[in-house]
Amino acid sequence: MTQARKNLKIYSIVILIMAGLSLLNTVFELFFGELDAAFKSVPLPEGVTESIVLIAQIVILVIAVLVLLPQLYIGIKGLKMAKKPDSSKGHIVWGIILLVITAIGLIAPLRALIQGDGRAFANVSEFLSIAVDVMILFEYVRLARAVRKGK
Repeated sequence: MTQARKNLKIYSIVILIMAGLSLLNTVFELFFGELDAAFKSVPLPEGVTESIVLIAQIVILVIAVLVLLPQLYIGIKGLKMAKKPDSSKGHIVWGIILLVITAIGLIAPLRALIQGDGRAFANVSEFLSIAVDVMILFEYVRLARAVRKGK
């Protein structure tokens, strides 16, 4: 196995772990964190029961899983490519799309940091977290292209 294939395998595993952690974060936030507290602290409109709130939380969770599908796809496909390379490039296209979307996500914490909204540590932390995601996706795309070309 070439070094590019070994590294692609590592980055694919990291992407899958990141997707799993993101899903866990969403679950805890929805059912035990600030979002759950927000759902419970706001008085419910007349006729709305707590079961409807639970349904709304589940719908948000399903949407979060759908948003994670491209990450799961590139992680799984990257593992397959590392094991047995082929000429497919759909996972590379999805990697580039995720890379661009994630890179755009750097704008908000950077802007908040420059404007000085009083949350400097939170903004720097968020910026660095997203920057790490960008670097991981960049390396994934670079390695996937190298493995596809047979290097």
